Amino acid sequence: MSSSQHPIVLRFEGLRPEQLSRFELHRLRKHQDRCEVDRSRTRLNKLLIGSETWAKEVLAEIDEMRMENFANELTRLKKRKRIGEIEKRMIEGPKDPWRPSKHGPMREVIITAHAEWFEAAGDQATWRGKMAKRRREKEFEDLAIGWLTYNFGEDVVHARADRDEKTYHIHAVIMPRGEDQHGRPMLIPSRHEAIRSYELAQDIAGVWFAQAGLLRGEARAFAARQAKAAGMKGPDPVQHKPTWKWRQEIAASLWAEQVGLNARSSTLDEREKALDEAKEALDAESAAVETRSVAVGARETAAQHMADEADSVLAAAEGLAEGFFELADDSSTPRLAVTEAGKASEGAKPLMRRVAKSKKGRRRAEGIFGRAWSTMRARAQGDAEERLREEFAEIETTRETLMAVVQHLPPVVRQRAGETWKAVVKQVVGLEKLLRKRGHLGAEKDRRGASGPNAKPSDEK
Repeated sequence: MSSSQHPIVLRFEGLRPEQLSRFELHRLRKHQDRCEVDRSRTRLNKLLIGSETWAKEVLAEIDEMRMENFANELTRLKKRKRIGEIEKRMIEGPKDPWRPSKHGPMREVIITAHAEWFEAAGDQATWRGKMAKRRREKEFEDLAIGWLTYNFGEDVVHARADRDEKTYHIHAVIMPRGEDQHGRPMLIPSRHEAIRSYELAQDIAGVWFAQAGLLRGEARAFAARQAKAAGMKGPDPVQHKPTWKWRQEIAASLWAEQVGLNARSSTLDEREKALDEAKEALDAESAAVETRSVAVGARETAAQHMADEADSVLAAAEGLAEGFFELADDSSTPRLAVTEAGKASEGAKPLMRRVAKSKKGRRRAEGIFGRAWSTMRARAQGDAEERLREEFAEIETTRETLMAVVQHLPPVVRQRAGETWKAVVKQVVGLEKLLRKRGHLGAEKDRRGASGPNAKPSDEK
């Protein structure tokens, strides 16, 4: 059998009426071994044959068969007047409508194929592949319903398709109704050839499902008979496990796998937590580095501004020393201005650029050199005024001496001296006005300066 070929999987399990409640718990997903079920897909399960209350209906029908047989038996005994047997049967009560057997009167049928066969319909990572798998499941479903009704007719009381487990499969329940030699309604599994002969059931299923590309399962019983006839050891018989036991083993396996996954998940959570903590520490360190970088940048910027400011002051000083700049006092604050010599000199341009690099440096240079310039100018003005006062005092003394001499001269000489004196007086008056304006000369000086060589001598002279 090639790797691309798959057999049809057909299995029968004995089923007793009292086991239907457990069967229904599994169908309704109320059982305890839930690990093998994908709850998100339970809604995809589908009822194929029978109603939702099929189990209650089957149990009610069996009870009816049981009571009908009991009533008929009592009627026959009564007709035969078997009073003792009637009393005995009344004590025993109704009997089950089937012969005791190892497997029970009913059968559970499981029909499926390998999961790879369903998934091979298309790439399950794509939407088209999933739809192809769904179409293959539907084709398998139609074939399974046909095979069940062909072999068991109305005795198929329940069938459903499960899609929430690992592999798509169909569960069916066979209730083999019949009558015994006394005409009593009974459950007789052997009335169906597919139940009476397992090999025949496999043969029929192999032919039936060949339409879907599936093969008959391995004929182990036939091989065993041939080997026995030839005196050889045949293949070991397949030990089919009851469905409930198989489910328990699957649940245990899945539970162990889940425990391992939880352990790995816990380890991953711890690693993720450690990574988160490391990331937070790294983020905090990065923030601290960023803060320090900003602080260093701010300090570097401040240092650069201070350097530009100092260089601007130095450039202003160099320009004032070279005569390229001057301090204009046309406003209340001295202002640095370029002289005509600076405008004509190429050497002044680098100094102008250095001064322009820092407005704060230029204002500081104007403040520093402006205050020095004002001090120097005030000092020079004070010295000049002091010299003027001294010279005026000497002129005043000379005038007074000359007045004393001129008053004793003849009128002609005094007339000529008066003309000369007018020129001297004009200069003296200008000096007097300047000194008086600056507050260095009092009113008595002004009155005394009004006399001249032509003034009339006093009567005393």
